[in-house]
Amino acid sequence: MSGVLEKALLLKPEIRLAQAVSEFEADLSTEQKATFRTLKSQSQSNTPDPSDVMRLTAEMDRSISIKYSSRCFGPRFTNFLQGVQQFAALGDVVVGGSQNLIACGVWSLVRMSLLSIISLSSYIDKLSSMFMAIGRAAPRYQAMALLYPRSKKLQSHLAEYFILVVKLCHYLFKYEQKSSVRQFTSSLNDTLLKTLQTDLDKWANSIKEEVNLNEAQENSRSRAFTMEIFKSSTLQRRHETKMRVLNFCSKFDHETAWKQIRKLGNSSFHTQSAEYQEWKTGSLPGTIIFTGKLGSGKSVLLANIVDDLNLTTGKDQSTVAYFFCKYDILGSLQTRTILGSLVRQLLSSIPDLGAIAKRYENSQGREFDIEELFEILFQGFTSRQKAYLVIDGLDECDFAQKEILIQAIQRIQETLKVWIYDNPDIEAFIETELGHCLSERKMTIGDPTLILEIQDALLNGSQGMFLWVALQIQTLCKMKTDYAMREALANLPRDLSETFSRILSDSGRSDPSLQAKVLQLVLAANRPLTTIELREALSVTPGDATWDPSRLLHNVYSALACCGCLLAVDEEEFTVRFIHHSVKQYIVGGLNGIMPARFTLRDAKKIMANIIVTYLNYGVFGTEISKTKVLPIMAQSAPSKILQATLDPSSSTRHLAMKFLKSRRQPTFDLSKMIAETLNSCHSESNSSFNFYEYANKNWLEYLNHVSGQDAAMFKLSSKLIHSRASAVNISDDDQWEFMIGACNCEN
Repeated sequence: MSGVLEKALLLKPEIRLAQAVSEFEADLSTEQKATFRTLKSQSQSNTPDPSDVMRLTAEMDRSISIKYSSRCFGPRFTNFLQGVQQFAALGDVVVGGSQNLIACGVWSLVRMSLLSIISLSSYIDKLSSMFMAIGRAAPRYQAMALLYPRSKKLQSHLAEYFILVVKLCHYLFKYEQKSSVRQFTSSLNDTLLKTLQTDLDKWANSIKEEVNLNEAQENSRSRAFTMEIFKSSTLQRRHETKMRVLNFCSKFDHETAWKQIRKLGNSSFHTQSAEYQEWKTGSLPGTIIFTGKLGSGKSVLLANIVDDLNLTTGKDQSTVAYFFCKYDILGSLQTRTILGSLVRQLLSSIPDLGAIAKRYENSQGREFDIEELFEILFQGFTSRQKAYLVIDGLDECDFAQKEILIQAIQRIQETLKVWIYDNPDIEAFIETELGHCLSERKMTIGDPTLILEIQDALLNGSQGMFLWVALQIQTLCKMKTDYAMREALANLPRDLSETFSRILSDSGRSDPSLQAKVLQLVLAANRPLTTIELREALSVTPGDATWDPSRLLHNVYSALACCGCLLAVDEEEFTVRFIHHSVKQYIVGGLNGIMPARFTLRDAKKIMANIIVTYLNYGVFGTEISKTKVLPIMAQSAPSKILQATLDPSSSTRHLAMKFLKSRRQPTFDLSKMIAETLNSCHSESNSSFNFYEYANKNWLEYLNHVSGQDAAMFKLSSKLIHSRASAVNISDDDQWEFMIGACNCEN
């Protein structure tokens, strides 16, 4: 047996990948083999593209919704599937022959496996979370098709990665094929799943390092690289040309916003509307504009419509392009960004953009302006092709941007039709959410009939607002007695303003100053901060530029709890944002005549500015502890400050602390090896010891005019920061004084 294993290890990764695919096929039934071969054949003749990823996740969600109704898991698989899709596309662009068949086989078996595990209803949440975690590091690189043929190491690493993907899918598919009784008596092998996930992450990191290395090498000889491309195969040349044109249109990430909204739930309103069906089939031309009350679920509906269009309109018949404006990402509110993204998505369906690339070959990497966007759209995307555009959140754009965008859309489609959105899904939403809370034991009641009282009260008070309902349910889940629940039902808030006010009042009682600081930082951020960035920012004392790691918050989630359920953490990106743009409106300017009177946007920016200036004056950046030299540390002689300064308060720290506690019984026990191992673990969890630095370093100049200039300590730190960075950002001596005078004139 050992000889067989040794022989297998000597085989090239590409051969072992082919074997893994063959083993998967060998375990299929006759009917399943026929399906698998059909999928492979289809993938070969029509290479999977990004729309196939959207179509597959939509298909999964449609099946999942039968069991979970309002729950949505498909977007969790998106990043992982994009990595698989790009690998399948490599076979078409740069490999060909038998390798193309293998790459298409990987895509086909992944598709079969994921559609099969939907039936594992008790595991779908766990498995989708696992694939989401794998997807964070999945190899998704735009330049992959260009770098792949030039790097044997990259080819090998990718093969190793997808061998593990095949093993994972093979295991899950075989488990799903077991009878219900056998599934009940033998649960999923958590150890195997964890091992595969860990190994996938390791190979993903190796792929990332190799891609970065090759990109750096190619950039250093860009002219030679360009000449080499023109000598390469026609398919490679066409792919490079297409990517160049698409990048001229836009590099904006339009997918994340859709995923975040789509995860909020399912909607069936559009499927029941004859008007929508007529519009979709083309018998009703023009544009449908959805209008409705604040928090009535318009964004969720449109995210569902994107899925519906991808599912019900054929890949070769039409193209679906979408854009979801986000109030907390300023770039998403610009007409150029929105149009550029839509045009890129439409042109992505066109195989050859060579004519457009030739026309704009002297663009030198700049983005097209709006007029040029229209020119290339009409040149590349003919009137014979059908397209659907889904745009959400135009009300977030300022008037000028909105007007330009509407005029632009009218140039594409002259006929507009307004559809007033009055969502009848809310009754089903209430029933589903209450059922979910009961089944997941988030809500506990003593009297079974109380659930009907809750259902009726929420329906009567909702006024069509999904957000209002969701917040009331979260509040009710925290209550410990039937009496408290009935008291709450008798005194439900009338609208969103009153709801927000109560939540902030209740959650902020324990630490109102921390609540205010959290809200101010979330409000003032130019982009959503991650939890680790926010943790560091909250730990800064404005004016005190002494770096003291003991001031770092142990748990940022406890700080976020001060804001109740009005803040949400994205499960993929770990970014912190308000649950709805109306929360920001309420805090800054009030809603329905109710003013929170807490602080202004200017106050929030001042707090952020003071924190950034103080943080950048720490003077410790670039001095992180080296991992290469570890001196012996005896248990009795290790000061607590050394451990505090060396390690973050994470799970690794807790693990080391437990060992340190036990080591007191062994005075000569050497802690150095243990610390070194833990440091390596911490380093893998975070690439930087100072996670807020990137944001602060990039945005400090923009916030500078908001610094508390009349505060002596802040004035001194600001002056020092400006002087130290003046040459790097081309600030003259006169401009330095202008900055400081502006800061002094700010209100304090």
